[in-house]
Amino acid sequence: YVQEYSKDTFFNCSEDDSEDNPQDLTVQQQVENFVTPELIQSLQNLGFTFRDGDETPDISGDFKFTPFELKATNVENDSPLGTIFNDTNISFSNLNSQAREFNFAGSEANGSTYSNITDTFYSGSGNSFSAYVKFTNNIGDAMAETLIAISGNISENGIEDAEFAILILDYMGNTNVFIANG
Repeated sequence: YVQEYSKDTFFNCSEDDSEDNPQDLTVQQQVENFVTPELIQSLQNLGFTFRDGDETPDISGDFKFTPFELKATNVENDSPLGTIFNDTNISFSNLNSQAREFNFAGSEANGSTYSNITDTFYSGSGNSFSAYVKFTNNIGDAMAETLIAISGNISENGIEDAEFAILILDYMGNTNVFIANG
């Protein structure tokens, strides 16, 4: 893109230059760099509501997803829509609004946890937000890079209109253990 700094001076920035300073990118570009265009398309196909914006609302707190109901899937022969899964607890803490990062913890009622967090990103507008968490998922010796996408509206009662999606970023060749990417 070209940005005008004075009437006679122009500076050109390549896309690679913006990579060095993520704040120069729009929020949508930052989300696309974090999530990948293919996963954004997968989330859109599932009906995920993106609530990204130029603000970094206060999403800190502990939240419980109950009932934790399957509303959409792109996995062949998956559980039927409407299936209720174990309640899920999540926690957002140590928000860094400049970097749009946060600490994340999550667990299911059966004792499994979302650990091995590798990266986070969030944004929003007003009380609406979208948050993204990358983590390494281990099943036995098999590993996969996984993405959690959460969106909703922060209120006194928790997260209203909450959505929670899990997608595989990279199944690392473990097709016999994990579903396909996306």
